[in-house]
Amino acid sequence: MEFKDFPLKDEIKEALLRRGITAPTPIQAAALPLALEGKDLIGQARTGTGKTLAFALPIAQGLEASKERGRLPRALVLTPTRELALQVSGELQAVAPHLKVVTVYGGTGYGKQKEELTRGCDVVVATPGRALDYLRQGVLDLSRVQIAVLDEADEMLSMGFEEEVEAILSATPKERQTLLFSATLPSWARKLAERYMKSPVVINVVREEGITYQEEAIPAPNDRLSLLSDILFVKAPKRAIVFTRTKAETEEVATGLLRLGHPARAIHGDLSQTDRERVMRAFREGEVRVLVATDVAARGLDIPEVDLVVHYRFPDKPETYQHRSGRTGRAGRPRPWPPEPL
Repeated sequence: MEFKDFPLKDEIKEALLRRGITAPTPIQAAALPLALEGKDLIGQARTGTGKTLAFALPIAQGLEASKERGRLPRALVLTPTRELALQVSGELQAVAPHLKVVTVYGGTGYGKQKEELTRGCDVVVATPGRALDYLRQGVLDLSRVQIAVLDEADEMLSMGFEEEVEAILSATPKERQTLLFSATLPSWARKLAERYMKSPVVINVVREEGITYQEEAIPAPNDRLSLLSDILFVKAPKRAIVFTRTKAETEEVATGLLRLGHPARAIHGDLSQTDRERVMRAFREGEVRVLVATDVAARGLDIPEVDLVVHYRFPDKPETYQHRSGRTGRAGRPRPWPPEPL
């Protein structure tokens, strides 16, 4: 089945075709028919398998264009990080040019976002903390929301957003459609489903996706940095992400790699939004080829060209390892080289 076979508006199909998107990924094929019918659903799929389109298309299909000034949002998407919020907004704007999308996230001033919300919009894509701020200020009114989406629910849990998410969902109409997507399904996600969803259909395509990458475990010597440098020279990836545990170590590793001849930069939570965007722009454009990141900083990053993931330090949880390795082979693309545990 291809996208042309789904009950989507012609302009949506044309937008997909212009981007060379013709066939759905497993999560899209399973979720779209149900979501387009208005059903609540829980979609379980790994990071990078096309979950965004699985909810962006129902929003694009379900909401008609409006020019009413000061209109209240009819769709809400909650994401764990500002990077993911920006990515989702871009995807929505690409498939739904008839809708006004406002992105709301922390780490930047309130003025511009507040002004955009006041002016009126159709879709709000937000991180939970900033969304709740605007909700309490009376700037964000969710009383007209028809579709609510929780993207990367397990990541929102691990970042401590449980209370914010529940407060925000409580401010939306009970008759709304709710779509929840997650790589894993912690007990909190199940409780959310019981409290805020109407007989949700559970879709799990993790087994169908399979593991399409290889892994190599390399014993780490005392001098990890030299080994990492050797791996980067031997594998010569176009773009690589190196995961460490602490902000300080991201800077140490990135500085060390620069000294050894690798165009590397660190990304972590202490960077300003402007600096984070500058680093990501350089990474996408190939000026920076190695991104050294903490797990928190990397959540929500969507870099299709990544072909090497290095676990410089192992994470505490298996789920985090899965999310890290999911940074390669985005949405059906091949994974040309394995993640390399050090």
